Amino acid sequence: MRKPLAPGRLDAVAVIPARLQSTRIHEKALQDLGGAPLVVRVWERVRECEALREAWVATDSPRIADAVIEAGGEALLTSADHPSGLDRVAEAARILADPGARDSDPVIINVQGDEPFVSLGGLETLLRLFEHPEVRMATLAAPFRDPEEAENPNRVKVVLDRDGRALYFSRAPIPHGYGPLATPILHVGTYAYRRRTLLELAGMPRAPLEEAERLEQLRALWNGIPIHVAVGDYHSIGIDTPEDLSRARARWAEGRNLRP
Repeated sequence: MRKPLAPGRLDAVAVIPARLQSTRIHEKALQDLGGAPLVVRVWERVRECEALREAWVATDSPRIADAVIEAGGEALLTSADHPSGLDRVAEAARILADPGARDSDPVIINVQGDEPFVSLGGLETLLRLFEHPEVRMATLAAPFRDPEEAENPNRVKVVLDRDGRALYFSRAPIPHGYGPLATPILHVGTYAYRRRTLLELAGMPRAPLEEAERLEQLRALWNGIPIHVAVGDYHSIGIDTPEDLSRARARWAEGRNLRP
């Protein structure tokens, strides 16, 4: 359901990309988490962010769409051929465009479909970055709680410049070296883009580094689009493996799904 936009308030919409097939977990989006499909839990969480006008699940699967709609959510079907979540979110942004607002350039927040504990404070921080007109794309990062996790290729690392913009993202433990500036920072895979920037990125070919690292955000850096990074306690549980799913279920059972 569309929320009315207060005068002077940033227009922001969340899109949650979710595909049925998953490499490590069978039909991950539909796996149970506390009595509801995982993707439904993500949508419920995102809807708690009052700064968002609306939130949609963009999926290639009628089964996922039906599950979200049955739970009272909003879903739309997108192509099954998208190579990345960025491309799926861009298609959703085109579908959701308001034909009566040709000059509209809302902020689109891309929340991964396996992030049921996404930080609400992190979403609000992302949106505040866009109060600065020069910001075209932004994402979240957090200090590692366990330094050994930096060795895990499923935990993406980011290196920043002095102004808080991303220099590079990698699955490798970067930066290499000693001292406080060589401490790896965890990338939290939630993105925000101005709509025009998102569509521009989706129209570009996949970048060589994007394919090498299997990280879609490298398409932006390859093409000279700066990514502003907000660093804080924005930890979540990204569900990439069966072990992650077990941890998420344990956290849900403990009632820790309401973390800010």
